[in-house]
Amino acid sequence: MHEASIALSLIGVATETLHEHGGERITALTVRIGQWSAVVPEALRAAFPAAAEGTPLQGARLSIVPVPGIGVCPTHGPVELQLALGLRCPVCGLPTPTLLQGDELELDELELA
Repeated sequence: MHEASIALSLIGVATETLHEHGGERITALTVRIGQWSAVVPEALRAAFPAAAEGTPLQGARLSIVPVPGIGVCPTHGPVELQLALGLRCPVCGLPTPTLLQGDELELDELELA
């Protein structure tokens, strides 16, 4: 489960930010995860509490904002992609080789205490 290593990385970045701003602990963090990022939100939620134990994020609330995949169809322009169809336009089925969004894994917000 690579989500455990992702949780550890998020905790590392959040802890650095905490120290830069002089806080003592983080009570909440928000992460944006694209549906095409290969990150399973439920697995990240499950891994986070154990990874945060003994850090300034212990007990912090993890919020995950899902980001839909948006591809560019040569005929229809930007379209919301469906995982079941792969990188194809849901209207006409043409390949959508350009992904505008949906592969994000971003630490979006921190709540410091």
